[in-house]
Amino acid sequence: MKLYQFYYSPFAAKVRKCLELKGLACEMVEVPMLDRRALVAVTGGSIIVPVLEDGDQVINDSPRITAYLERYAPTLRPVPTAVIIESWSDNIVEEIAFRIAAPGIDERIAAHNGGRADARAMFRLIKERKYGVGCLEAWRDQRDESIARLKTLLAPVEEALRTNAFILGDSPTLADAAVYGQLFMIEWAIHGFVSGLPAPLAEWYHRIDAAPALPRRP
Repeated sequence: MKLYQFYYSPFAAKVRKCLELKGLACEMVEVPMLDRRALVAVTGGSIIVPVLEDGDQVINDSPRITAYLERYAPTLRPVPTAVIIESWSDNIVEEIAFRIAAPGIDERIAAHNGGRADARAMFRLIKERKYGVGCLEAWRDQRDESIARLKTLLAPVEEALRTNAFILGDSPTLADAAVYGQLFMIEWAIHGFVSGLPAPLAEWYHRIDAAPALPRRP
């Protein structure tokens, strides 16, 4: 297996965590911001990450990848709620998490791409074409409000974690991998961010971050 990724991507982090929980060996291929030829060669034209290559199978879009990985035990979807939480995290949580993380990603993206300032320029160009000129500065100014909104969104998760080791019970599932991915992105962009979250969330983040592969049941 190979996973083509941007390391800081919440969707790549989600897939990596699923691979880890399933105990699946996978080569990580970091895609340069300014050179996606290897990705195009694998996908036949798509430049969107993450992409999983498993033998002759090529799967893009992280929900499709996590669904594909269910062919390998153990399951990370013990109940339908795990998939519902994945969709909520990928769409609702991601919208605000990205606004928190993006200014920090902007600051780190050049170093992450071998010191290339044009990688940072490309990141900014892509975001400003979609969200408008000055979006990164606006999101930086709105950080406190965005963090408050994120904490509100995660309040049900926090409440569950007051009694559960993981979001849906005693064992990690796709739900944990999905929410973890969003916080991983922010933590990558703003080191120490997780430590400022309410204790149940911060403790859970470190627990899922270090979680070993799940046992394979007969």
